Amino acid sequence: EMVKQPEVKLALDDLDINPDDHRYLAELLDPDNGGTISVVDFVNGIRRLRGDPRRSDIVHINMMVKAMQLAVSETQTALLQMRFQIEDIHSAIYPLDSMNSGQGGHE
Repeated sequence: EMVKQPEVKLALDDLDINPDDHRYLAELLDPDNGGTISVVDFVNGIRRLRGDPRRSDIVHINMMVKAMQLAVSETQTALLQMRFQIEDIHSAIYPLDSMNSGQGGHE
């Protein structure tokens, strides 16, 4: 917990990092949640955290969220299509199961 050390707090303050972000710094600077922070990740993360958010930051995040929502929606659609395809294949392989559902299993 380096961020609890006075020297580190002072350095973060000098870098204009919001004190409310200090306790979440490891999570914010470790983009792949691998437990380590490379120098490049550290520098890029500190750049993003400096100062107050600008309108462009908010617009960028909004666009990222919309892209993620679209990706999730497309994934849901693809999974539903796969489910129907699997059910069709299952019905073709085991036609009696679909006609006699609940009357025994595959042999």
